Amino acid sequence: MTVRLEVTLETGHLILRPFEAADAEAVQGYVSLWEVARMTSRIPHPYPEGAAAAWIAAQQTQRDSGQEYTFCLALKEATEQPIGAGGLRYLEKGNWEIGYWLAPDYWGRGLGTEAARALVVFGFEKLEAEALQSGHFADNPASGRVLEKAGFAANGIARQWSEARQDFVDANRFLLTRETWEKARAQAAAQEIAS
Repeated sequence: MTVRLEVTLETGHLILRPFEAADAEAVQGYVSLWEVARMTSRIPHPYPEGAAAAWIAAQQTQRDSGQEYTFCLALKEATEQPIGAGGLRYLEKGNWEIGYWLAPDYWGRGLGTEAARALVVFGFEKLEAEALQSGHFADNPASGRVLEKAGFAANGIARQWSEARQDFVDANRFLLTRETWEKARAQAAAQEIAS
């Protein structure tokens, strides 16, 4: 897998850009919050001092290898201020997994959905994915609504490890195939023409 892309994505309210070293302090603060870490599979709690800087420093190598594309989520009016992260991780040929988190002050504003939709387009158009996967812990139904609004459909239940909780947690798994995504886009375009 050697898709090498440097890209910035844009939505109605957000810029999704590569993280920079200057973002580390804000990221460290956000992911140190229990309410953020507990809803992710890979963020530990307590979050080690300096871990955000190390995570950001590793992202270029991941992009260069085509294994993972992580984006800083920032509001358009304050592009230098991170409010979350989103990205795609390579699983196997044609299959990628989408993940994201937002700082609590930005929950419930539709920004997660905007970010997820942008990541879906990036996955299918730039990474040439055949299928995108994602999921959320069962006690985080808001994340499920984000995925549904981004076009994903429920695809089963799993027990998934949570680094913060140090335990396996019930997780709802979601899937979006290229075929489903292309049909939805065609229908939306037809409706727009008809209106």
